[in-house]
Amino acid sequence: MPKMTRRTFMWLSGGAGAALAAEPGRKLVNKLVPYVNPPEQTRPGEWSHFATTCRECPAGCGMMLWHRDGRVTKAEGNPAHPVNAGALCPRGQSSVQGLYDPDRIKGVWHRPRGGRKRERSWEEALREIAGSLPGRSVAVLSSLQTGSLSEVMRRFTATFGSKRFLLYEPFHYETLKKAHGALFGLPLVPDYRIDRCRFVISFAADFLESWISPVAYASRFGEFRGAQTQGRASRMAYVGPRFSMTAANADDFLQVPPGYERAVAVAMLKVIIDRGWSRRDLSAVRPAIDRVLQDTGAIPGVSGETVTQFARLFVEAEGSVALAGPVGSSAPQALETAVACALLNYAAGRIGETVDFSRPHALSNAATEEELQRFFGTLGPSDILFIHDTNPVYTRPGTLDLIRRAGLVVFLGTMPDETAEAADWVLPIDSPLEAWGEYAPYPGVNGLLQPGMARITDSMSAGDIFLSLARRAGRPLSRPGFSQESGFRGWLAARWDEVRRAAAPGRSRDGFWTDALRGGGYWQESVPAAEVRFNAGAAGMLTGVPRQSTDPETVELWPWASVMLYDGRTANRGWIQETPDPVTSIAWGNWIDIHPRRASALKLANGEVAELTTAAGTLRAPVRITDEVAENVAAIAFGQGHQAMGRNARKTGANAFLLLGAPESGRIFPSCRIRRTGERRENDPTYTVPTREQHGRRIVQWVSQSLLRMMKPGEGEELFLPLPEGYRKERDFYPKREYLRHRWAMVIDLHRCIGCGACTVACYAENNIPVMGKKQVARQLEMAWLRVVPYRKEPGPGLRLAWLPMLCQHCDTAPCEPVCPVYASVHNEEGLNAQVYNRCIGTRYCSNNCPYKVRRFNWLDTKWEKPLDMQLNPEVTVRSRGVMEKCTFCVQRIRQAEYRAMVENRDVRDGEVVPACAQTCPTKVFTFGDLLDPQSQVSRLIRTDPRRYQVLKELNTKPAVVYLRRVENDVDVSA
Repeated sequence: MPKMTRRTFMWLSGGAGAALAAEPGRKLVNKLVPYVNPPEQTRPGEWSHFATTCRECPAGCGMMLWHRDGRVTKAEGNPAHPVNAGALCPRGQSSVQGLYDPDRIKGVWHRPRGGRKRERSWEEALREIAGSLPGRSVAVLSSLQTGSLSEVMRRFTATFGSKRFLLYEPFHYETLKKAHGALFGLPLVPDYRIDRCRFVISFAADFLESWISPVAYASRFGEFRGAQTQGRASRMAYVGPRFSMTAANADDFLQVPPGYERAVAVAMLKVIIDRGWSRRDLSAVRPAIDRVLQDTGAIPGVSGETVTQFARLFVEAEGSVALAGPVGSSAPQALETAVACALLNYAAGRIGETVDFSRPHALSNAATEEELQRFFGTLGPSDILFIHDTNPVYTRPGTLDLIRRAGLVVFLGTMPDETAEAADWVLPIDSPLEAWGEYAPYPGVNGLLQPGMARITDSMSAGDIFLSLARRAGRPLSRPGFSQESGFRGWLAARWDEVRRAAAPGRSRDGFWTDALRGGGYWQESVPAAEVRFNAGAAGMLTGVPRQSTDPETVELWPWASVMLYDGRTANRGWIQETPDPVTSIAWGNWIDIHPRRASALKLANGEVAELTTAAGTLRAPVRITDEVAENVAAIAFGQGHQAMGRNARKTGANAFLLLGAPESGRIFPSCRIRRTGERRENDPTYTVPTREQHGRRIVQWVSQSLLRMMKPGEGEELFLPLPEGYRKERDFYPKREYLRHRWAMVIDLHRCIGCGACTVACYAENNIPVMGKKQVARQLEMAWLRVVPYRKEPGPGLRLAWLPMLCQHCDTAPCEPVCPVYASVHNEEGLNAQVYNRCIGTRYCSNNCPYKVRRFNWLDTKWEKPLDMQLNPEVTVRSRGVMEKCTFCVQRIRQAEYRAMVENRDVRDGEVVPACAQTCPTKVFTFGDLLDPQSQVSRLIRTDPRRYQVLKELNTKPAVVYLRRVENDVDVSA
């Protein structure tokens, strides 16, 4: 072989470089587009923040949109908002995927009856629809709205001689409204102040997942739960047929068959009255209580001692509340549970204290089942039906034929869902992140929506569509201070001038408007108190619980709403589908939970597909055999099984709404027939999930509250600190490390972690983590940097579950570092275990040597479908195939804080660096900071909290992530 000279090497290198550049498969990643006229409100390369309101569910949390170079890349909670105080749920985090969804409706469709779908222009659509309005009756069905948009739609309906305007939510809490209306004369959904309680009992109300306002309740629950770590006794109980995420966070879980929730509540009420503990006169309801308990008989799995204990705690606790569920049912049996809970709250004197009717939720305005039936029943050929931002064809099977009775159906929405497929006209509207608007979840909490960026599709504001149609039809809508030329934004500004005159008459119009936009809205601290009038006669609605069927093929249906999918409106988002269910760790689908004894009787195996049939419909889904549901129950999640909507939603899982029809007498949900099919599905991720058993490794640890009360600050096990002081010559193989400026570390409080997964989705959004899809997840290939892993407590009776947020531990003696042959895994000067992507050659030795299994290897070359690529964080490298990746402690945020401190000539302040996981967490699980600062919160917790421990400490990796043990409640709240 001839000798390699410098000339030969350069010649070969140049040729290889030219060939590489000419390869057609390689494309430029970035396209540089210079600003000709830079926008005034943004500076290129720097973050801007726009306050708005989340509309992913009716909760109405405040959001801050992170905007960079003309595009929104991240959504965070608004710290100033009274509902969520800076936190955000997984669905709120995913709102940017809704904005950039490649399956969004791009333009106007028209599909004449019996004809083919074709694209039309906005001018044609508005002209033809407006031309149809005169002489026709209008009906408008919308998702829950308040303020300006609700006002515009209501006036639009009235202008064309109709009163048929309904606000529809699939989960409308009709039972709560009816119960409170009958008992107190207030048909409202009140605000439940869990943060004022020391005892909470939930009757199948999953308030940490999907019930009313889950982020607000999770935040309050974090304060409620945090009191236990400070020696203050508090307790939570859950009564229901399924071990949900909320049930897993309870101190006591009573598993009862569906319908027996109210029997437990009524039994508690009887004890309170019989023992003279009631703070209100309930003698008039005593006959109804006796009748219910006599008709019901024994409550399966619940002893009289347990009922008495709960009744005593409920009355004697400093604050208590009873919460009535479940979502999704308007049956008489669910109404009776709500009545029983309302009576409990009244008996303990909690109305006005922990049950606040002065701030009813906006869900109080959602249509009832009776109103919906009347609305659809009156549709006819002379009607024009407008459906705005809701999908009744999916959530109310059987609605399709009723909708098509209207002479013309106009759909206004963002996604091509089942209802859009049934419409004659489809008008794309702005995403909430592109739109002007407002939403008031509670009286006095007035949230504003403002565009975070320019439109990315050919869409219009829904308010502008209704205003334009009315004007073109010759019946323009008006209000004081509004001009037609200003459009819906002008209508919004005019209405907010009324808010200013009522709330802050001394403020200027422009100043009030500007401050409201900057802060995300306007909040009133006080509102008038509600007047409660008790009607004892309403207790007559209570009845006994009917006996369960003994037919082995008949089960009680129990559909439930998950923290990820809710009612299915976010099902096309990859982050939502790929983030696993908190209790089961299942992703990309839903399943039927069934008890082992019932599965054995039906000869069903884990993962086998079963068929559920009710009078309303049929579905098929794989079976998960578990003791986490009552014996006669088949539980399945709402939100999956779409037949349209987009690539991720379509034909993923089964639609539980198909099984819901008219309420059956004596049932919360319909009973159903279950049948074994013998089918197994390929690439189903349902049963390729990790174990929840610890096998004696003490990965998640508990400490009893009684023991914790006896421990002093600084007591507890010794930690192997990731600092020079943690070095011990007799046990350390590597020399000690010195840090000059910072040593970043994190504390994770397991007692506060509720398992919601918001941190996981926030990490996806912040760090450009790719979505692998159903097939790859079934092969156990997923890329999440932060996993929230459920583990069962062992040993011990009953169902006990806790979650472990597991991420890179940034060890001081990291096993991944010395095995990398190219120094891609390195320790930096601030203690971070860094990954140098352009050095990595993909040996995966680091992953083999990591005991925490937190590294992710890119087996595939991920493609970001346009316009999803616009969501990518420009400060985080997009990794290519063959590269290892992992948690970086959001190093980009660390560098931003350090740069800001340098410019301002100061040190980085404690709490100034907030990783994405910590920023979104509603219960304040994560504390991040500098270990070299002895006054930092993370230093104080690591050095003084007696609950501290390190996972797999015996390996001497000296992790910089320290966990605080979960507290096992063994203290009486009345003590």
